[in-house]
Amino acid sequence: MAGSPSVERVVTVIDFLASRPGESFGLSELARALGMSKATAHGVCTTLTGSGWLLRHPVDKTYTLGPALIAAGHAAGARQLDLVDHARPEMEELAAHLGAQVVASSTVGDEMVLLATAGRPGPMWLTFTVGQRVPLAPPLGTVFLAWAGPDAVEQWLDRLGPGATLDDKERLRSALAVIRQRGYALNLEAVANLKLSRALSGRDARRRALAVAVEEFAHEEYLLQELEEGATYRLSQISAPVFGADAAVALALTVVGLPEKLTGEEIPRFGDALLGAARRVTASIHGSAPQ
Repeated sequence: MAGSPSVERVVTVIDFLASRPGESFGLSELARALGMSKATAHGVCTTLTGSGWLLRHPVDKTYTLGPALIAAGHAAGARQLDLVDHARPEMEELAAHLGAQVVASSTVGDEMVLLATAGRPGPMWLTFTVGQRVPLAPPLGTVFLAWAGPDAVEQWLDRLGPGATLDDKERLRSALAVIRQRGYALNLEAVANLKLSRALSGRDARRRALAVAVEEFAHEEYLLQELEEGATYRLSQISAPVFGADAAVALALTVVGLPEKLTGEEIPRFGDALLGAARRVTASIHGSAPQ
């Protein structure tokens, strides 16, 4: 059944502005960017401004997101914490079973946010604190992007920066396909992990250090795609998705503090245990995996 065109236009305007939080747009700019007539855009923006969902600048007449969205954002955040309550028993059981730490995270805009941890801490150089935020930029966040739509994937790939080549993007698309097929993401140990941890702990200038660490990930061998029989790997983490009722990734469960070396034959045991836990959480929140 088709949705209401008027509602779809409202969602389109809010989504567009939410994806560009540091910018403001005039009515003509919005209409042109969204493929609406100026009259239609004016009607939508006037309604949203009247309810506080948008703000209109008194001088230059441009539009930005309004204060009414703050309450909606808090409500959405509370919903994510409700999901964590469903995940926590599985996280604790999995952490005890694997002798590792399990982390739950979600996405807010173009960042990943750590929501909860269970089990013993991982390596001292890689510490996790609830509330930590990490940019959702390649190659980080593959477990969220592997089941996302093509537009979201392209926006993620664009964060590689102007120096990225077509081969760089194709390599990441291939990695996402492997993760979809396998059901979970395998991340190799990388030198950039240390810099990322330092940035998160505040020992460096956080914003710049995060940007540098994430950029360095893009140039390291970080995403493990094929497991070779007899080979040994140093993994930093394994991540699996928890799906919501809309079949989108609602949470990611991540195992860290893994044994220093794992063979290609041993890794599936860890991955399958994590995948089982993630599927049980999906069922607990009445979610469903996409077809």
